[in-house]
Amino acid sequence: MRTKIAATASVALIISLQLACGSPTEEGGSAGKTGEPVEVPTIRVTLGAVDDFYEATGTVQAKTTTQVSSNLMGRITSFPFSEGDSVTRGQLIVQIDNSENKTRFDKANAGLKEARAALIEVDRSAEAAEAAVRTAEANRDLAEKTFGRIRQLHERGSATGQEFDEAQSRLRTANSEVERAKANVAAIRSKKQQIEARIQQAQADIEATRVYTGYTRIEAPVSGVIVKKFAEQGAVATPGQPILSIEDNSGYRLEAAVESSKAGGVRIGQRVNVAIDALGDPEMFGTVSEILPAADPSSRTVTVKIDLPSNAGLRSGLYGLARFPVASREAVTVPESAVVRRGQLTGVYVLSSERSAIFRIVTTGKTTDGRIEVLSGLSEGDTIVSSETGKVSEGAKIK
Repeated sequence: MRTKIAATASVALIISLQLACGSPTEEGGSAGKTGEPVEVPTIRVTLGAVDDFYEATGTVQAKTTTQVSSNLMGRITSFPFSEGDSVTRGQLIVQIDNSENKTRFDKANAGLKEARAALIEVDRSAEAAEAAVRTAEANRDLAEKTFGRIRQLHERGSATGQEFDEAQSRLRTANSEVERAKANVAAIRSKKQQIEARIQQAQADIEATRVYTGYTRIEAPVSGVIVKKFAEQGAVATPGQPILSIEDNSGYRLEAAVESSKAGGVRIGQRVNVAIDALGDPEMFGTVSEILPAADPSSRTVTVKIDLPSNAGLRSGLYGLARFPVASREAVTVPESAVVRRGQLTGVYVLSSERSAIFRIVTTGKTTDGRIEVLSGLSEGDTIVSSETGKVSEGAKIK
């Protein structure tokens, strides 16, 4: 009875080994059938340095995101861009109604022309008034001299009192004419100052309308991608209210949440492995550019910002994984191409002393730069098939 049980157990063991190792045709190789040696690459297993990593999840964000708003209130007459469109710096992206401002410009420009014409007229009047002053002063001088002579004659009794009074009256009249002429000049000068003030005000109004005209043309402050629109054509733009958001797509970074207990080992300028799921590419290297000084009290994590290399597929909001090196140790690693997977089993082909391929089950760990860490099943000094394992079958001879 015991013999039958032992025989049954042996058969079960043989079947399980066959299932684990596979038949000679499972991997496509025929060497096991023909006995012909197979020529495939082999390597000798050695210990190598393996870095241990701390992994932190994060979100890709643009280094610069700019919200664009209007400096004046007005209806949006043109907004031809959509979310996802690319724009360049200085490109017109939004036009606000400028009709009211154009009316103010025309009014100010007309006022300026009118004031300048009035200034020419007042300059002519000023010239005439100054000439009148000179004439009045000449008449006054003549009246003073005449009065002086008549007074001397009157004192000697050679002129009558009437002649003296008449000369004195003419002098008073001449002085009054001078004062009147000077007052007229002063009035004209005052009027000129008022006209010059009107000219300055009109010029200021014109300059203000030019500034406001500039405000009606909203240009892209940076080159990038429109990631959010807060208004559409026909809506009323209000000062301080964002119209759209532009993401500078020339530079992105991963904002990773690092446990506060691990943050002490992170430093500015540190090189970090980063994997972005949406890109589907191999890991890229980023550089730690900023470590926020305060931790999030709810998650007990510190935000670490990692600058990423240029990549056309990067966009804000993508999920990423940062791997911070913690320590280095020695371990057995093999190329990914050497590992054979059969259902739930993972193994490699090890060469015996007769250079026969033996499928050996191994336990694997992390994969880094195309190499897999082998936790158990291999020893330093073993020789394995490093690639082209599809040509190999259990027991095949290897050249």
